[in-house]
Amino acid sequence: MTDEPIKFPQSRVPPVHTPGGFRELGITPLAKQLGLLEWQLNGHWCRRCQGIWYGYTLEAECPRCGNRDG
Repeated sequence: MTDEPIKFPQSRVPPVHTPGGFRELGITPLAKQLGLLEWQLNGHWCRRCQGIWYGYTLEAECPRCGNRDG
């Protein structure tokens, strides 16, 4: 038995390249309504919009297109 940590195979997988970079999709209405500060927001990826949107931790719907599938 060894004390070395087990490495995850995903750690060496590069992220998917987005041609032209990514879009900033904004902050969700719920996060604005709750008055969350920038450091309290979580970034979420929208595959359909090819961008990142920011909102409450448990939110799952892109504010731009309504996609709920990452």
